[in-house]
Amino acid sequence: MKNPPKFVRAKPNTKKILLGRLLRMMRIGSKNQTLINYDLMTADNLKQSELYKAGKFWSQINQDFIDLMWTGALDNLRNEYFNRRFAGPEPCSRKVYRTLLWVYYSQLLEIDKIGFLKSASEPIAGGSADQELIDGRPMSLDFLQSVEEAYRLQKAWELSGRANSPQLIVEIGGGYGRLAYVCRQIMPDCTYVILDLPEALICSSSWLSQVLPGEVVPYAESRQKTNFNRDTLMDQKVWTLGGHQIEQIAPAMVDAFVSIYSFAEMPIKTIENYFKQIDRITNGILYTKQRKLETNVDDGVEISFDTYPIPKDWSILFHLTSTLYQDFFEVAYNIPKQ
Repeated sequence: MKNPPKFVRAKPNTKKILLGRLLRMMRIGSKNQTLINYDLMTADNLKQSELYKAGKFWSQINQDFIDLMWTGALDNLRNEYFNRRFAGPEPCSRKVYRTLLWVYYSQLLEIDKIGFLKSASEPIAGGSADQELIDGRPMSLDFLQSVEEAYRLQKAWELSGRANSPQLIVEIGGGYGRLAYVCRQIMPDCTYVILDLPEALICSSSWLSQVLPGEVVPYAESRQKTNFNRDTLMDQKVWTLGGHQIEQIAPAMVDAFVSIYSFAEMPIKTIENYFKQIDRITNGILYTKQRKLETNVDDGVEISFDTYPIPKDWSILFHLTSTLYQDFFEVAYNIPKQ
């Protein structure tokens, strides 16, 4: 894995600095009170022992500080080179991203009851650009989110009063399969089914075939089936099905239904249809994470928590704000069947 680029001190533009000094001196005189104070600080410091003077490292940096002071940078010092030296890296830097991963990872260790994260590594198959070494092992924000979501799923299952872990999990909108992969690691006895549109489905089918070799049922095979009962689905470990194939899943077969960041991107009629199907096929729980308010301009709708057509006999197991994003909520429902 490539090392992140080190912070490089920009070389001063001498002509610009000299011109800036000249213009500033013409505008406010040779000095203003701030620069007078700086001269006093410098004079006092020069009289002191070498123990209280800058070493070679800061002496070089201070030369740039002096030039910046004369060009008026103190007026917006937090936006200037000063702040990058005092406050650390740019907000969008790789170092900040690595810090986020470390903080998130450390927090997840508190809910990692089986110790999965203490030895887990995210696969590098498909690309490692988003990964950093955390405790010496490659991980990304996607991977850590998936770990948290898998444990949220297990927590909902526990709160519903059911034993062990869900055995048959169905996800609508699985992306490239990140949660499916983690669930197969944390809950190795489970079968995972992804329902999605072709463009996303080809991604999950391809990537999961790389990281879970021999576990993914080829779509050319699964598309031939017209009825999915529990025994059929549990006979394999990973299925990638078209969204329309949810209608071919037998009633009350699914233990846990999952949707991460996908419902809010759908038209209202599509959402209503999926909730009817979820209610029909699920005898267990729904766990979902969505934006609190999604303005779907393309479909001309606003989607909020109250938009979702929750059947009256469903009960909330938990409802909270997402750990990472304050504008997203996580909610789990118990879906009873007589």
